[in-house]
Amino acid sequence: MKDKRKPQINLLGCMMNDISRTSAEGLARYARDYFDAAVAADDVLGMRPGYEIVAPAPVMFLVAHSIELALKAYLLFKGKSLEDIKKLSHKLNDCWDEAKNEAVEDHVTLTTDEIDVLNLIHDLHVSTELRYIKIGFKNFPVFGPLHKLAKKLLDVICPLVGCN
Repeated sequence: MKDKRKPQINLLGCMMNDISRTSAEGLARYARDYFDAAVAADDVLGMRPGYEIVAPAPVMFLVAHSIELALKAYLLFKGKSLEDIKKLSHKLNDCWDEAKNEAVEDHVTLTTDEIDVLNLIHDLHVSTELRYIKIGFKNFPVFGPLHKLAKKLLDVICPLVGCN
């Protein structure tokens, strides 16, 4: 039997290559959506035994991606090109450092503890350990401080770039 489904199109890949389809406001909206999805997922998955302190990997992935998108929204808002933003890949520390170079700290500053949380989630996000099982010892951030960090960034960056 012939497959009648239409071929899949990678819309996100197309959007991230086309400035007319990618805006700071749009990235910020996606950042907020990923964060809201993380909170909703944690309301279900996080209630399972074993997740009293550390959130499930999918929840942490959603939060990490929301942080990435928020920082990239800020960078796009500040005039960085899509090519510049794509070069940052999923490196949250690099996104934060670049945002600091673009004066994000005029709007929001992170405490030493928040930087520590960012470093932990950065390592997990870059290594893809939030998406794929890798055995061995890992350091995970406590979900409360991770949630607080993401919310702090979103609550400042989203309205700044035009997305409430």
